[in-house]
Formats: sequence, C-alpha cells, structure tokens
Amino acid sequence: MGTEIQFVQYLHQMRDYNDQHPTTKGLILLGYLERDFIRFYRAGKVEEGIRFVKENLTRSRDLLNKLSSEEKQLQLSALVDVLAFEGMQNHAEIYEFVQLRNDYHHWLDKLPVTTERYQPLVVQIIRDFAAIAQPNALTYSTHLESTLDVLYYTNAHLHDHLTVKKVLAHVNQRCNPETVRRAFSQEMHMSIRDYINAKKIQEAEHMLLATDHTIRAIAAELSFYDAADFSKRFKKETGQTPLEYRQENTRRA
Repeated sequence: MGTEIQFVQYLHQMRDYNDQHPTTKGLILLGYLERDFIRFYRAGKVEEGIRFVKENLTRSRDLLNKLSSEEKQLQLSALVDVLAFEGMQNHAEIYEFVQLRNDYHHWLDKLPVTTERYQPLVVQIIRDFAAIAQPNALTYSTHLESTLDVLYYTNAHLHDHLTVKKVLAHVNQRCNPETVRRAFSQEMHMSIRDYINAKKIQEAEHMLLATDHTIRAIAAELSFYDAADFSKRFKKETGQTPLEYRQENTRRA
C-alpha cells in the first residue's frame, strides 16, 4: 500500500477541491479517506490503515471542525455501511455484520459527534468490524446469494406493499422458496416477515424524526394497512407509539 497511489495525496492539487467551501472540502476529504482506507482493509492491513486515517484526520482537524455534528455522524454511518457491505460480500455467515451495522446506526442516531470523538469512533468502528471479519473470511455458501437478494430487495422496496410472497417471487427465479426461507432464518436469526417488519419500522423511525409528516401520512407512505395498524406494529417493535417516539426524541434533540 505504501507505494500505491493514495487519493488524499492529490486533494491539494485539485483546483475544484481548493475552491470549495470549507464544509464541502471536509466532506470530500472524509470520503477520500474512506476510499483509501478500504484498500488497506481489503489487503488485511487494518492497523496500517488505522494509522493512515489517524494521521490524515489529525492533519485535517480544522476542516473537521467545520462540519456539524450531524454531518460527522452521517460520515460515520457511511463508514459503517461500507464495512458491513464488505463483510456481507465476503462471508457466508452475514448475520453478525447486519446486526453490528444496525446496532451502530441506532447508537449513532442518538450520539452527538464532536471533532474530539470522531477519530476514536472511527477506530472503534473499524476494529469492531475487523474482529468479526477475520474468522472464515472469503467463505461462500450456496444459499448466501438468495439471502442477499432478500436483503437488497426488501431495502429497495420499503415504501411498497411488501409481503413475503412478493419477496420470494423475486428470489424464487433461481431458488426453491422453502430453501430461501430456511437459509434466511439460519443466517439472519429471524424470518423474512420479521425482517420486513423491522426494516419498515426502522424507516418509520427515520421519517418520524426527519420529516414533519403526520402519523397517517407515514403509515400510507410505508404501505401499512392504516394508521392504527402502523401504530400497533410500531409499539410492538419499539415499546412506544409513533407519537410518543417522535415527542421523546424531538425533546432530546
């Protein structure tokens, strides 16, 4: 890696970059750092990659200070997604990567991210994913592809009327439906139906805090039967009604 091109080395030579607003420059820098780090990560040089990230974050502290807590939080969430995707692409047993990704997203959503905390959080995220990536790396099983298909199809159709039957109709073009169900439950430790519901509730949580849509409008947008059905399923999953969730988390913000 030391002799290969590193994208961040060329930022200062790019006129378009130097002419950008400091906030934009900070976001571009973090994107390039992530891109460079992944090359270390794929080569199995995690500690070398961490040193590279630390050096560049320290050197770019002024730009990092220009970013809001929310912008830094989004960058950390993007890193989580990239590392989770790397794990899911290269492992047959993907549940740990999905679970760790979801745990981090829930945690980061509620965490103020200061410049001082940013670098330690980056290192923590990297090491947590690296720890579960080392065993059985680059393994493969015949049912992995169908499980990934279920994940990707569900995530791409959260705003549709999504049923297990529809998901299986998409995946079953190549696989037996019962094989898909069993493989998914084995790897994800939940049924396809439970995964669909969990992802819809997760999307609802985001919409409740990121938009001013009414409960009824969110229920309709996510294709729940009606607002009452949405509220019932939301409370079962989170322990709160949608309104209680919005009020409590808005007060915290």
